[in-house]
Amino acid sequence: MSTSTGAVRRRRAFFVVGWAVLLLAIVVPPLVVGPAFARSGALVVPGLVATIGPAILMDAGTARRTGWRVAGGVARARTWSGAREVDLTELRTVRAWEMVSRAGSATLVSLSDRSGGWVILTVADEDTHLVTDAVRRHGAGYVSPWAKALLGLEPTRWYASGARLLGLLLITIAPLPAAMLLAAAIAQR
Repeated sequence: MSTSTGAVRRRRAFFVVGWAVLLLAIVVPPLVVGPAFARSGALVVPGLVATIGPAILMDAGTARRTGWRVAGGVARARTWSGAREVDLTELRTVRAWEMVSRAGSATLVSLSDRSGGWVILTVADEDTHLVTDAVRRHGAGYVSPWAKALLGLEPTRWYASGARLLGLLLITIAPLPAAMLLAAAIAQR
């Protein structure tokens, strides 16, 4: 087993508490203020919490650009929520997506193994071969279509990049109006 049971429990507790705080930040203000909350500009606050909060939680599980190493078939990384390791010879899931910013694009790869280890790695172009080789040699229970394309395991279809961008846009924007509507409904109780 590559990850200790205590580390997995601490990581799960961190995320359970994080999600609970996000849910409370969305639900409690409209309950406390009441119907006036639904008619105020403060209604945008739960929407922003629902949009930004999950990104912050995801960043807590993401290794810094130079903060991860592979040794003996195990990827070890330091994240905000603690040290993590994933056994590359026993991958359960591999997901990937590309984030674009002013500094350029970065490929993020989410890896989990059969023992419960999980980490998100920021992978530079020269380091993608580490994950690609592990998937080719040892396989994985599930490799997302995006991961197959970004890691060069399968050719990219002409429509894939547009669909990826649309999906990412919907996933990042949808929580804003959904949380605002939820908060308005709670305030009207």
